[in-house]
Amino acid sequence: MRRTFRTKVRDKAGTLNRLTSIFVRRQFNIVNLSATPTLEEGISNITFVAEIPDTDVLRTLLQQLEKQINIIEVEDITDTNTYNRELVLVKLQTPNNHQELQNLIKPYDALVSILKNEETYTYLQASGPQYTMDNLLDDLSSYKIEQVSRTGSAGII
Repeated sequence: MRRTFRTKVRDKAGTLNRLTSIFVRRQFNIVNLSATPTLEEGISNITFVAEIPDTDVLRTLLQQLEKQINIIEVEDITDTNTYNRELVLVKLQTPNNHQELQNLIKPYDALVSILKNEETYTYLQASGPQYTMDNLLDDLSSYKIEQVSRTGSAGII
């Protein structure tokens, strides 16, 4: 099952390596990872989305994460009322029918905007929940996508 973890950490060398090593040793796949500074000097939030097999393993994993040096707080925020957003940038070959592209992104309303529309390439920006960004990329797959850049999920409670 896919779980989202938010950790509050001190900005020290090796902290991210220690955290990811816990997942790697147990062969848990980290689906995405995002590190952001907080308003507190020297403190960051690191958000992980990972595949965890069951709740027993989840409890053990949380305990091991909490024991790490420079960890202030660890939370599994999967089932809490959170706002998770991801930024996606897309470079695609400019379609022959620009109106088709407009119609395709219209259901995404304010989540998607065209950054630049050139003769050769069109650049899009989108932000929203991960599943919405996945759906957008699926919808855009009928076009020639040259490049995609995703930030990973950032979440607040």
